[in-house]
Amino acid sequence: MEQKVEKLDTAFKRFHGLRREIIDAKFREYGLGFGQPPILKYLSDHENVTQKEIADCLHVSQPAIAKSLKKMEEAGFIVRLENKKDTRCHKLKLTKKGKEIVSFADDYFLNIDNITYTGFTEDEIELLSSFVERMNKNLMSFSKKEDTNV
Repeated sequence: MEQKVEKLDTAFKRFHGLRREIIDAKFREYGLGFGQPPILKYLSDHENVTQKEIADCLHVSQPAIAKSLKKMEEAGFIVRLENKKDTRCHKLKLTKKGKEIVSFADDYFLNIDNITYTGFTEDEIELLSSFVERMNKNLMSFSKKEDTNV
């Protein structure tokens, strides 16, 4: 079983690496890094949110989000709005340029997904999804146990 698990781990790493390489190359053309389209998508779905809200939802550190937001603001994808309730934190909003890249990203990710799952039946995709969800639950359970053992 150990060899099979190792082979599966290698396949997951290769899949993730290839997907990341393809996506990163495309979005670099627009001045975006790999992790920035999900931030823009979140802002598209949740307007006027804070940096902390994005970090919490995407499970990314606040400093990493801050760095990405600064770059996206400089590139004209987002604007920071003054928060009248708390002047220390700003609300974030997409610009027209940001909305356009989100629309492009939605189409691009759908295309990548269609290519990825070519030749799979609906049942196979559902089965694969259930396996990956089970693996995620196993790791989340392990992670919580590790947190309590510290």
